[in-house]
Formats: sequence, C-alpha cells, structure tokens
Amino acid sequence: MGANIEIRFVREGEGEAILWVSRHPPLNSQIRFLEKKFGNPRIIQLSGRIPNAEYVAETAQNFNAKVIIPVLPLSFIARLVELSKKYGFEVWWAEMEQIGILSYQPVAGKDYNPETDAWIKGYENTYKIMRFKKFHRIKRVVMEMEEVE
Repeated sequence: MGANIEIRFVREGEGEAILWVSRHPPLNSQIRFLEKKFGNPRIIQLSGRIPNAEYVAETAQNFNAKVIIPVLPLSFIARLVELSKKYGFEVWWAEMEQIGILSYQPVAGKDYNPETDAWIKGYENTYKIMRFKKFHRIKRVVMEMEEVE
C-alpha cells in the first residue's frame, strides 16, 4: 500500500462491506441510507493518492466489498465500472445538489446541516453547500466524442 493512502473503518458492522473512496467520510444521512439498505454494513473509507482503479478494485476484493462508492475522476469511475463486471461489485454514485454558495467558511448548524450537507471550497473564497440527495448504481460510463478540426 502506498504511503499516502489511508484505510479506516467508518462503521464496523458485520454485514455487507462497502468501500467508500473519498477524502471525506460519508455524511450521517448517507450512512443511515446504507444501514436501511444493508442492515448492519461495514463501511471502509479509502482515501489519499489513489494510483488507479485497479488498486481500488483490489482493495474492494481484500475487504470482500460488494459496493464501491467513489468520489474520483470520471476516468477512474469508468474503469471501475469496467472492472465491476469482472470482479462482481457494484459502483454507486452519491448524488449531491448545490443548495447554496457563501463568501465565508460555512458554520455547521447555521449555514448547513452536517447530517445531510457538506461544503467544499470553491474558487476565489467561495464555499459551496452541497446536500446529499440519493445514490445511483452506475451501469456504464459513455463518452461520445467528435474530432475537433
């Protein structure tokens, strides 16, 4: 394992293993959804400098994870979806909706609900408030391209 990669147990359940691939842990509302869906899931967070999708797939196999929820570049996600067919896991997308933008660092409880919302620093001292909506199962990733002449 790379020196910059961290694995931590967000929830130590005895049920289905879920690999959460993000520098941020899941929100409580996301954990509650996963508990409702899987009962007593084990949620493992993989964060840091992820070298490639194969590394994520291998980590999922090591933990017998049947679901991977990545916050990664589109190329990684596309490759994970390809690998899911070979290794038998599902790739899910956590849909987030921007519900606000601020010019100062948001305050929990005042500017956002930490149960359902997260904030990310934008450009030029802006902060986006994002709310979890739902999960989607990613079946395929398609890029339709046209040559630029």
